[in-house]
Formats: sequence, C-alpha cells, structure tokens
Amino acid sequence: MSNQKQTDNELVYTLNDIMDDRFARYAKYIIQERALPDVRDGLKPVQRRILFAMNELRLTFNSSYKKSARIVGEVIGKYHPHGDTSVYDAMVRLSQSWKVRYPLIDMHGNNGSIDGDHAAAMRYTETRLSEIAGFLLQDLDKETVLFAPNFDDSETEPTILPAMFPNLLINGATGIAAGYATNIPPHNLQEVINVTIHRIKNPDSKLNELTKYIKGPDFPTGGIIQGKTGILDAYRTGRGKIIIRSKIENEDNNIVITEIPYEVVKQDLVKKIDDIKYNEPGLNIKEVRDETDRTGLRIVVELSKQANYDTVRKYLLKNTNLQVSYNFNVVAIANKQPKLLGLKELIDYYIAHQKEVITNRSKFELAKAQKREEIVEGLIKAVSILDEIIAIIRHSKDRTDAINNLCTKFKFTQVQAEAIVQLRLYRLTSTDILQLQKEQQELANLIKNLQVILAQEEKLLAVIVEQLELIKNKFPSPRKSVIENDIELIEIEKTETIIEKDVNIWVSRDGYLKSLDNSQIAKITANEFNRKPLDLWVANFSANTLDKILLITSKGNYVIIPVYKIKMSKIKDIGEHVNTISELPGEEKIIASYLLDSFNKPNVAIMIATKNGMIKKVSVPDFEATRISKAIKAINLKADDEVVASQLVKDEQYVSIFTKNGFVVKYKQQEIPSLGLRTSGVKSINLKEDEVVGAGYGQKENLIFITDQNMVKKIALKELPVSTRPIKGTRLFKLNKKLDQLIKWGFIINKKETLNILHPNDKIEMFNVDKIALQELDAPLETLGIENIDEITIPKYYNLKELPTSETPPTNDNSNSVAKDPAVIKVIKKPNAAPTRKGAAKSTKIKAKQQKQKLSAKSKPQEAPVISSSAVQQPVEKIAISKTGTTQSNSPTSQPSENSEINTDVSKSLSTNNKTSKESTKVMKPTQSPELINKKSLAEKKNPTEVKNIKPEQQPNNAGSSTPKVDIRQAKTTVELLIEQKQQKVSSGGSTPEMTTGEFQAQPNEKVDKNKFKHDLAVEETKELQININDILKNNDDQ
Repeated sequence: MSNQKQTDNELVYTLNDIMDDRFARYAKYIIQERALPDVRDGLKPVQRRILFAMNELRLTFNSSYKKSARIVGEVIGKYHPHGDTSVYDAMVRLSQSWKVRYPLIDMHGNNGSIDGDHAAAMRYTETRLSEIAGFLLQDLDKETVLFAPNFDDSETEPTILPAMFPNLLINGATGIAAGYATNIPPHNLQEVINVTIHRIKNPDSKLNELTKYIKGPDFPTGGIIQGKTGILDAYRTGRGKIIIRSKIENEDNNIVITEIPYEVVKQDLVKKIDDIKYNEPGLNIKEVRDETDRTGLRIVVELSKQANYDTVRKYLLKNTNLQVSYNFNVVAIANKQPKLLGLKELIDYYIAHQKEVITNRSKFELAKAQKREEIVEGLIKAVSILDEIIAIIRHSKDRTDAINNLCTKFKFTQVQAEAIVQLRLYRLTSTDILQLQKEQQELANLIKNLQVILAQEEKLLAVIVEQLELIKNKFPSPRKSVIENDIELIEIEKTETIIEKDVNIWVSRDGYLKSLDNSQIAKITANEFNRKPLDLWVANFSANTLDKILLITSKGNYVIIPVYKIKMSKIKDIGEHVNTISELPGEEKIIASYLLDSFNKPNVAIMIATKNGMIKKVSVPDFEATRISKAIKAINLKADDEVVASQLVKDEQYVSIFTKNGFVVKYKQQEIPSLGLRTSGVKSINLKEDEVVGAGYGQKENLIFITDQNMVKKIALKELPVSTRPIKGTRLFKLNKKLDQLIKWGFIINKKETLNILHPNDKIEMFNVDKIALQELDAPLETLGIENIDEITIPKYYNLKELPTSETPPTNDNSNSVAKDPAVIKVIKKPNAAPTRKGAAKSTKIKAKQQKQKLSAKSKPQEAPVISSSAVQQPVEKIAISKTGTTQSNSPTSQPSENSEINTDVSKSLSTNNKTSKESTKVMKPTQSPELINKKSLAEKKNPTEVKNIKPEQQPNNAGSSTPKVDIRQAKTTVELLIEQKQQKVSSGGSTPEMTTGEFQAQPNEKVDKNKFKHDLAVEETKELQININDILKNNDDQ
C-alpha cells in the first residue's frame, strides 16, 4: 500500500488502498483456489480434495460404498474449510452422467436428474470412486506430485493429481471467478487420447493436423453440433461459438425428441413446448408428452393433421432450448495464472505435466529398486555363511549390536545387515534362494530400464503413449454428438404460426386495445361494453390477425401492433394497454390509427401536424421497423409541442389548418414536403399566441368546431379561400367582445358522422352532425345545447390494406384515398316491380357487348351475409366493395368512410330518378351507439334486391362546353353499381338465372381482364343511359 502514513505507532491507509489490497487478495484466491480448473488435471481445488479424500479412505471402484456425509465430513474437516453444501454439490455433479462425459464418482441413490431435480440429502446417498477416476489418482503414492500442508498444517494434500489422461478436455469445466470465467466443453476420450498421442509424436504439428483426430466436443447428452468454423476458432484462440441442436425424428408426422442440448433441463423444455401449444394455436400442436424412461430420453410432440411438420420443428428450434448456442471460453490455471488456451496449448501443458509425473515416478521406482537390489544381494551372500551369521547373532547383545557385528565381520551394508537380522530363517532355504536370484535379475533389468527412461526423452514419451493407449482400450466410448459443418439458419414466416381470422379491433384514446371475435359483436349492449373510466374509443375496425396497426401518439411517437398479439378480450374487459406489446415512454394519447398489411407502399404517405404549427408528410415505408417492442420517433417535437392531427395523404388538392383562436388556412397539399421520421417538418401556419387544433385534407367535406363555451359551427371546406403556406389565415367566426371564444375541438367531417361526447360523469352521448346546419363563413356561432363536455372524438381509422404496393399496378381506384368502411346503400324494391321497356332493351345491348368483347361475368353472385352488431346490421349491397373481401364490422363508435358523401349523393340521384320503378333508397349509418341498435325485419334480411333502371335527371350543359368534367375517382361508385347490376342478376327469390342464348360465358382456362371489363362496361352504360356524371356527383367544382 503506497499511501500509508505512520502516526503514533499506527499505520493509516486510505479506503481505496484497503479495497485494492483486500479485493486483490480475494480475487487471487477465488481465481487460483476455487473457480477455475488447473490445466494439468482439469480439476478445481474442491474436486481434487474430494477425490483425494475418497482415495485416502480406499473408496475405489471395486470397494463398498460409503455414506456421502462421511466423505463430506472428511473433506471439510481435513482439506476444504467451506460449507458442506458446496462440497456435496460438487460431489453430486461429478457423479451426474448428463453433466460429466465420464463421471469420476459412482453415487448410489438419488443423485438428481436431467429434469433438474435435486439430489437426495447427503445422509441418504452413498459414494465411491469410479473406475476411470482411479487413473487420475494412480501413482499418487510414488512422489509423482508435490504435496502441501492443509489449512491447519495437520495434514498434507496434493497440489495436483497425476492424471494419466487429459481430464480437462475429456470432461470439460465451467466456472466464474473475479474477472474471469471458463466454459470448456467435454470431448470424446478416444479422440482426445488420439490427438494427444499424435502431438507427442509430432510436437510441431499444425492445428489442421490435430483436427483430423479430434472432431469437436462430444456432449454427454448427445445432440447435433453445428458450426465447424466455431470449433476451429475455439481450438485456435480459445474462444468460439457453436450451435447445439436436439436430435429430432419424424414419426407419423409427430415430432419425437431423443436427445437434447447439453445442460438443458428437460422438464423446463417440455413446459416451454407445452406453453407454445397454448400460446401459438396456429402451430396445431395437439399434445406434448414426456415418455422418458430408463431406456432413454423421449419427448413426443403430437401434431394435428392440419399441422405443418417442418414449420413446427423450426419454430420449436428457434423459440425453445431445443437449440442453444454454446460459447467456448477455454480459461484455465497454467503456471499459477489464468490463461486463455487453444487446443495445442492445452495438449502441450498436459504433456509437460506427464513428463514431470513420469520422471518423478521413475526416480521413485529407481530408488526403490536399487534399495531392494542391495537387500537381495545381501541375502544371497548370507546363504553361503548362514551358520556363521546365526552364531554372531546369537552372541550379540541386542539387535543393534547384531547389525554392527554383521557389518564388521562380513562387510554387509547397513541396509543388508538390517534385512538379514529381520529375516526369518526358513526364508534361507534352497527354494527361496532361487527366487532371490530371479528377483535380483528382474531388479537389474528394471533399474536399467528406469535409468534409460530418465536419460532418454524418447523413452519417457513412449511410456506416456503406452499409458494413454491402455486407458483408451480400457474405456471404449463411441461418439454421442454428431458434428455438422454449417449452421442451419432458421427462417420462419410469422404467418405460418398464426391462425388467420377476422377480429374486431377497438383502440381507445388512452392507448387501450381490445380484440373481439366477430361472434361477440352481435351480443354488445351499452351496459356490457366496458372501457377504462373517462376514456373514449377513437377507432374501431375489422382486421385480420395477419395485419398490423400503426398508432400515432400525441408525443410524436408511433408504435406497430401486430393484430395477432392483441389478446382476445371479453365484452366486459377494458382491454390491454399498448405497453404490454410496445412500450411507450410516457402517458401518451392515440391521435390516429392505421390498418395495413404491408409497409411496401412507397406512393402512400401520412401527414402529421403539431400544436405549434409544424407539419410534414412521411412515406409509409419509412415507418417499417424490425424492433417493435418500443415506441419509435415519428416527428421531432419541442418540449411544449404535441401532435394534434395525423391523416392519410389523399389525392385531395387542398389541406386545411385551423387554430384555437379561430383562424384557418387552406393551401395546396403539394406545399407540404415529404420528410423522414426524425425531422420536425415545416411551418404550416403563422401562429401568434395561438396553437393548432386540427388539420386535414378535403374539399367536399365540412369543417365542424366546438368552442370552450359550447358553441358550434359547421362550414363547407370549399367556402374557405385558397392561400399559400404559411400565413395567419382567415377567421372562422366573428369575435364577440362580451364573450371570448376559443376553439377546443375541431374535425373535418363527412355529411353523416357522429360526435362521441364524453361527460365528466363518464357518460358518452352520441350527437349526429346532421343536426347542425351548414353555415357561411361569416355566419355567427350557434349553441350546441350540450353542457359539461369533457372530451369529444369522432372515431376514425385509415385502411391502407386496399392501397397498392410497389409490386401492384395502380387500378382505377383512388390509391391515395382514405379506405375506411364505405358507406353503403341498401335498395328496397317491391317484389312485383317490372323493368321498363327501355331497361329491357339496354339489357339486350349489354349482353351483345359482352359477347363481342368475350369478357366473363361472375357466374354466381354472393349474397352478402346479414350480421347484426351493436350498431347496424350488415347491408345487402355495397357500392364500394372492399378489395380484401372481408366484412368491415359496424360498432357503437365506428364511423362512415370518407366516400360516404359520394355515396349519399349517388343515393339521392337514384332516389330522384327512379320514381317510375317505385324503388326507394336508404342510406345506412355504420355509426350508432349501443342504445341505437336497429332491428331489421326478416324480409329485409332474406330478400336482397337489385338496382335497375338507373337514369339520373338530365341537366343542360353550359354553353360552349362540349364535354363535362368527370372525376373518375368519384364516379367509381356509380360504375361499380352498374357492374354489380350486370354481374349479379339476382331474382326476387335470390336465385341466379341461367345465361340465355347469345350471352357470353367465360371458358374455364380463359384469362379475364377484370379492370378492362369494368371500364368497357361502364363506358357502354354511360353512353346508353346518357349519364352526366358531373351532375350526379354534386360539388365537383373546378379545382
């Protein structure tokens, strides 16, 4: 300690110096004396002391067993002053055949199991050394190794064992010390001895030569080792990584596991597979059975007939310990220091140790043989003068006097004289003389042989090789682990493990998610459908379990939620929070919800607007992420800023921004740049002591806002003047000097939407926006008539599934439009209504056109199912058909699509122009509260009707205008209706009439261009009916 001070006969040390010194000594002790094995015998000190104590008790492999507690007491009492539990645990491990490749202890009784069961208490089990352990202790009594005093100097113990075989490589080791750890796998005894012999004979051999003899680790539990490169790295540097895989067999399409990786607890493995059976029903695992018995390990994973064997096998390998990685870290004590060793160093240290052991043994045996030779020589000499020797002994005073007299009289050495005095006379017969002479010759040969061993290293090495060959032949052991060169990469499509089905998803403002089976929707009532208190549902939609949900939060983050990860809920549950799937950094509100099946939509973008007036567009592919366990930044925000609006970017020409103080600005959406995620965006509006309340796209839609004084106003977006970004904007209402008004909520809406109004008493009130009259820009505010408002939302989501990917060519659909549950038109027709003469003529012409173009129609129309929900029953016909073919569920808080205005206009036109056929149109509202459930009549459910004789009212064209302006995106609903009429000729009874003569029918192998069919048919109908699409689609102003 360098900073010590002498004061009044006291040494003063700093705390740092004391900690450095004490910890250094502690670390040295646990490194050298506890956790790391010695490179020479492959044993830790406690293991060495256990084996030595048992050897001292003569508990060899052919002796009787002795109580483990007796051995533990011997170890801790004489050699290892530590706890009895640690000593017994070390003893138990040395006896476990699934942890040690060649057990060194033979334990009688319960010594644990591969299931992780603990061994019986030491008072119950009995122990002795195994046969192979005897070769570690062999010649210990021939001064082959150094002995040192024990902890109290009352006994001596070996500092190392002779170890006639490379135990460190054969049985491996594992341990953790201070700053060091070791992880050495076991190997096959035959291979280790072969490579050692080769190294002895070829000391300059390269690593690639050694690997011809030793293939790699050989684990006691078998298994399949993958990664030859990792093995070579470990043999070269001491560090490497391999994969250990279970041995799996296919029996009648069932997975049968007969070998598991090293140090894997079988019981935990079976439990994990059983958990997967319940948590991953898409794998179709029927049953998991552990059929292990005394004949061997056997785990059966029974699969159902629908299961894919290869998919289940790969999934279990990837998600359980059927496959584990093993990291070599070959650290051992060499020359009293921890070292990282390669294969050559390990073998070289062992050979050097054996040289020392054989040399010490040879010296001991030489000295013993020379001493015996001296005695035998004296005995032979004594035979010829036996009578004289007897006389001298008889006349001597005592034993010492007799020895001295013999040495003086006959020139015997002290050793010879002592042997003669102790010899019994009967041994000096003629027979014994012959045996002595034979022994003398043998001793002479032995001495000569030992002297050669000590003098010539080649002879010494030959002795080591001979011993290794003896052990190899005595313990033949075939390899248990199979080695494969390459590591098989396991790739699993998640869709293969998921049960594909449609579910009903609910998203709340506070981040709660609810997934309901579609069968539960019909059972929803206002009192039963639960939620978190003072929370609101902000989105509801039908989704597939293969879909993903993208949620934008108020703090500028976004999370990706796979639908299959949302647990199925009950109606009375409040759902699970987003944090259970993807962690949010704080309390954040959900601003927008997007449903998508792929991020591969480069032509689609999402707009994000903030309270402080920043705005940007982000391409959908930029949101894709592989790590979905935590929220990801979608926009950089200042500390006082937050996201107030997010919307799918549409083909609408204008975007509108409105503020708390009542200003609004509308400009072309092209002025908003497309930026990356971690950007702040651009300024959307000039703010002066103001903040943005909302933003959105639209021209045909309306803007509705509610002030903090519960005043309301609804204006058409087309009335707003067009400007540039960014300006302060136009006022939405006149200021009232007596009463300040601040906009608190604002929404861009369609004509048929419902406000969900939350009151402080946790009651939700549904308010239809139709009740609010459309006003001019300079009109005064109106009273909403509702008090005590805590929050207002309009549940909405954006469906990106229908939008094309980069691999999908664009269709006539509006690829950038908001794809929500489309508003639907249900047409109720009297059963006996007959088509007009003109309608029949049109039908004949269309049939001729179909035959001429050879395009196929749907041979059998599908009657839309009638599904009752908490909101409405599923309509019979839809003008806009979902591309996915799934039925979007209607629920207490779900909202109509962005196309509802278009559909409503079409329905009005149809109702006006089809008076002769006495048909009436009915616009269905997807959004109704549980209290407003509509019970439809059975007649409406069973009698789907057909739309015929569609002839909108003709309007005169403007002078000088030859061709009206047509927005084909808006006209699509009318076109689809016409196509449905021709493709689905449904009779009043719901049956499909057979095709008449001359009507074209597609051949089975003929490819039909559906888009071309739609286009040509729509053009023909438009010509025949003289449809002025510009008049049907009202509000199609010049843009």
